Amino acid sequence: MIRSGVQQPSNQFVLVAGNLKDSVRAYERSLIIDALNVNGNDKRKVAKLLGISLSSLYRKLRELSIEGFEDNAKAPVEAGVPEVAERLN
Repeated sequence: MIRSGVQQPSNQFVLVAGNLKDSVRAYERSLIIDALNVNGNDKRKVAKLLGISLSSLYRKLRELSIEGFEDNAKAPVEAGVPEVAERLN
């Protein structure tokens, strides 16, 4: 069952190059991107909406190479914490 806020998928599921694994991956990617767009990139909302944990959503963002939805976290130097960056070098 799809929760409110996510559009009902098309009745026609198209195989990508005849490969089920790639087709499921493409469908999952599309569903996550749509949910992010509809919910203003609120990952907590999206995870709840999709019925997965927040950590699972982040894993899927990485695995599915979904760009533009990364956290705003910055590297230590960019965040203004040079002493942390120096200790890492």
